[in-house]
Amino acid sequence: MKNPFSAVPAFRHIQAFLDNSRGQITIGEIPPIRRATLAAEGKKVRVALVCRDNETVADLLQRLDASLGKALADNTVVDEVLPEIKRRRGS
Repeated sequence: MKNPFSAVPAFRHIQAFLDNSRGQITIGEIPPIRRATLAAEGKKVRVALVCRDNETVADLLQRLDASLGKALADNTVVDEVLPEIKRRRGS
């Protein structure tokens, strides 16, 4: 019988973030954005992504993992949420 967990991605950057920081990862609504994900250490956002049309949760987590790896390696922030909120408000 095939192991149902054998196809689960490793998410090594997410794992490292959670192992090596006091950070948290949130998936859900960040009004007015219906689906998004956020990786932060306290009030310091490292990655904030907006879920794309037809993007699965697995796809979003894969993008989070890749973006988190880049953000941590380059000591930068990846933020799709704030620009999207500004766009929707017409600012």
